[in-house]
Amino acid sequence: MDDSKVVGGKVKKPGKRGRKPAKIDLKAKLERSRQSARECRARKKLRYQYLEELVSSRERAICALREELEMCWGIEPVASEMEG
Repeated sequence: MDDSKVVGGKVKKPGKRGRKPAKIDLKAKLERSRQSARECRARKKLRYQYLEELVSSRERAICALREELEMCWGIEPVASEMEG
């Protein structure tokens, strides 16, 4: 006996549900994966460069503000602040 079922006017056969895996060329898939990894590493490198530049510029701004504070008020910076 056929195990087919009629649902909504369509004949459905029992078995695996969902999409069947497409037959993708394995070499092409690996190359896409490698390319994606290269792009990810490049983005990560740029992100870290940007953050390092941002930290550096903020540190320079802090030093400039400390010098300005010292000039205006004659306040000596605290030793613990200078160590950091």
